[in-house]
Amino acid sequence: MRLILVRHGQTYNNASNTIDTIYPGAVLTEEGWTQANDVVGTLLGFEPGAVWASNLTRTQQTATPLATRLGLDINVHDGFREIEAGTFEGGTSDAHYRGYSEIIVDWIQGYMDAVLGADPAVTGTTVLERFDDAVRAAEGQGAATVVVFAHAAVISFWVGMRGGVTVEKEDFIPLANTGIVALSGSLDEGYHLESWMHVNHKLPDDGPMKELAEEISDEL
Repeated sequence: MRLILVRHGQTYNNASNTIDTIYPGAVLTEEGWTQANDVVGTLLGFEPGAVWASNLTRTQQTATPLATRLGLDINVHDGFREIEAGTFEGGTSDAHYRGYSEIIVDWIQGYMDAVLGADPAVTGTTVLERFDDAVRAAEGQGAATVVVFAHAAVISFWVGMRGGVTVEKEDFIPLANTGIVALSGSLDEGYHLESWMHVNHKLPDDGPMKELAEEISDEL
C-alpha cells in the first residue's frame, strides 16, 4: 500500500505556540483552511482511494477539501491522534516543548517505556501500538493508496520507528502544516520511506531514524 501521511493545517494554537493534544483540539485558522485547499492538487497526484483522519477536529477539517473533491467519506480512527502531552498540555515555553519532545526522542532511541507527561498510559509502546492499529485498519480497506491526515509529533515518531531509514538530526526537516510524507509497503512486510516533505530519501535501510524527533517541539 502507498501510505501518504499529511500534517493538519495551521490552528489557532499553532499560531499562539501552544501545545494542544487533547480532544477535540483547536480548529483551523483562515490560513489553515487555505493550506487545506492548496494541498489538494498535490495529493490528487497520488491517486488516493481512501481518506483517513484522526479524531481531532483539525485533521478532519484539513481532510475535508480532498475528500469532497474525491467524493469520499473521511474515515476517522483515534489511533491517528496526536501524542498526548499530559503535564505539558497548554504549555507555551521552550521548557514545555523541550520536555515533550525529549521523551519522544528517547522512544526513538529505544527507551520505549519512558512515560510522557506523567501519564503512565502514554509510552512509546502504547503510542506505536495504537498508530499501528490505525494503519492496519487503513490497510484492511483495500485501497492501493491511502491519505491519512494526522499530527507532527505522532507522524515523526511513527515514521522514525517504521520508515526503515536513519536520518541524522542535521538532515531532519521539521514537518510543516500540510507537509506530506510518503511511504510504501505494509505493516507485515515493513514500510519504506519514499519522501519527507519535498525530499526524496536515498539513505541506507539500516534502522529507525534515531534523531528524527529532536525538533518535533517546533512543529506541533
